[in-house]
Amino acid sequence: LSLKGKVATLSAEIDQLAEGIEANKEAQEKATAIRQKENAAYMAETAETKQAIAALDQAVTVLVKGTTQAKEGGAALLQARTQAASAVRAVISALPPSVGLSSERAAALSEFLQAGSEAKYMPQSFTVQGILADMYDTFAADLESATRAEASANTNFEDYIAVKTVELKDMEAEKAKKEGQKAEAEVRLADTQQMYDDTAAQ
Repeated sequence: LSLKGKVATLSAEIDQLAEGIEANKEAQEKATAIRQKENAAYMAETAETKQAIAALDQAVTVLVKGTTQAKEGGAALLQARTQAASAVRAVISALPPSVGLSSERAAALSEFLQAGSEAKYMPQSFTVQGILADMYDTFAADLESATRAEASANTNFEDYIAVKTVELKDMEAEKAKKEGQKAEAEVRLADTQQMYDDTAAQ
């Protein structure tokens, strides 16, 4: 009778371990899917941000150079305005969709793109340089912050998976051990039953 009870207890424990193993695997799969989705979003966002930073850097360089050229007037002013307008347009097209320009900044950039004379170009150029430099600093800080957050999320994920992997191995080892004990108990039970039957038959 005690062997039957032991087999039943071991069967219940094995079933419980099997459920725990399955739940562990599901938790790891779910965490992995979430982490992959978060990482894909981070990669897309940082690619856009890096593109915007590069465009901002290029535009500021062109504007600073253009300010020097514009002082010469004539063809140099025209060339500086054309290059600066092209660089500012590149910045506007490189901005991620999630970034909205304030109405003041949008108006300043629009006015700069339409500047016709040297008298307007120079002060507007300095204003636009300030706007773009400020945007560059903001994007660089956002990129740094996003990179730190991604690294932290990845470390947390790796730690979680490491713990779950250890738990899984422990449960699998315990399940194998109990399956061995159950098999042994079943053999002993069968032998005992056979001896009982043989004795009863005599």
